[in-house]
Amino acid sequence: MDYSGSHVLVLGAGLSGIGVAHTLAKLGATVTLNDYKKIDFDQTESQRLAKSHIEVITGQQDFVLLDTATRVVVSPGISLEIPIIQEAKKRNIPVVGEVEIAYEVSKAPILGVTGTNGKTTTTSLLAEVLKEAKWDVYVGGNIGYSLSEQALAVPETGVLVAELSSYQLESIDKFRTKGAILLNVTPDHLLRHKTMERYQEAKENIFRNQELGDWTVLNFDSPIVADMAKRVKGHVLGISQQRPVTDGAYFENNTCYAVMQGKAVPIITTKDIHIPGSHNIENILSVIALTYALGVDVEDIHQAIAKFHGVAHRLERIRTLHGVTYYNDSKATNTDSTIKALESFNSPLVLIAGGKDKMTDLEEMMELVKTNVKELILIGEAAQRFAEAAVKVGVPHIHRCESMEEAVSLSARIAADGDVVLLSPACASFDWYARFEDRGDHFRRLVERL
Repeated sequence: MDYSGSHVLVLGAGLSGIGVAHTLAKLGATVTLNDYKKIDFDQTESQRLAKSHIEVITGQQDFVLLDTATRVVVSPGISLEIPIIQEAKKRNIPVVGEVEIAYEVSKAPILGVTGTNGKTTTTSLLAEVLKEAKWDVYVGGNIGYSLSEQALAVPETGVLVAELSSYQLESIDKFRTKGAILLNVTPDHLLRHKTMERYQEAKENIFRNQELGDWTVLNFDSPIVADMAKRVKGHVLGISQQRPVTDGAYFENNTCYAVMQGKAVPIITTKDIHIPGSHNIENILSVIALTYALGVDVEDIHQAIAKFHGVAHRLERIRTLHGVTYYNDSKATNTDSTIKALESFNSPLVLIAGGKDKMTDLEEMMELVKTNVKELILIGEAAQRFAEAAVKVGVPHIHRCESMEEAVSLSARIAADGDVVLLSPACASFDWYARFEDRGDHFRRLVERL
């Protein structure tokens, strides 16, 4: 696509917005980067923006910004309902997200991963399998790298692996994945999407523009996801831990199998898998299904999975001290993710939960807490509602802490030899921290000091 002569307004000056602003400027567009919040960029970024001739306006967001705009690119953290986007639509100015720009500039095929939970682990593992097979892999999106900048860098002979959130997918137009993985859809981000139907619709955009030769991996153990098969235009690859599938991957007798046209090939057994929990078997199966369909050698798939020990902030083992093992699961920002974490351990658990409340139903999670958790430590803005839900179902040992320092100190005092202390908040981090990574890093530092 030719961007010369275009004037693009980029809304949101975070990692995604800054990345797409630089990408468009390199391709000849006149770019204005705007954020309604006042932002002080560090010296390096300020110089980089100036060198790219990007106009930066922060601390205000007026409709006059649209007067010269031929296109608006919105960062994923920004709601499509805000006034300036509604005004752009009234003026018939096209509004797209950063991933749309990434698709336009990428010379290589895109493999996308989405789902309420498991995206980061699956994206990371998918990239590692392809690297093991000597593919030229570039990774971006919700995983911490600007997708548009990675798309501009990837050569025609490479592949772009993208972790995609519902926020990123809701604003696509022609964005197309050569291979897509859709892991699961459970209630999350409903303050943004309003209804489950709209949330699911955003997730389904990952395969919306696929063609006959493309691949989509669907989790057949989830009725919501399995039902999507009838809307997929390309080849459907099913994954299941409950039954064999015809095309895709399944788990049986502690073994993960790849399947194509009914012919199953064993890939790896649980003794060679180093990330705990049935949800991680789901993630592994999805990667096996897609990479096997793409022609990756069985040995390369096996080797990459066997070398994989997970990602930071997702059931990340920190240390064992006095017989107590500490795990950082700060990326568990919803109840479904915390439920999966609780189901991953057989040891007695001390659970640290709470944060910025997403106001999702807590009954299922608290019933599991009552069964699987010996001590519940609650933190953050959500602590009161979580405590009320825990009392309602009969959770016996509930503690309230006013800081992460207090929570870690308390967990060390009450945990016994053989216990697991698990930070799995079931909440966003924005009450005390800017990002879930900051929350997990703080927890890790405190545990390492014990």
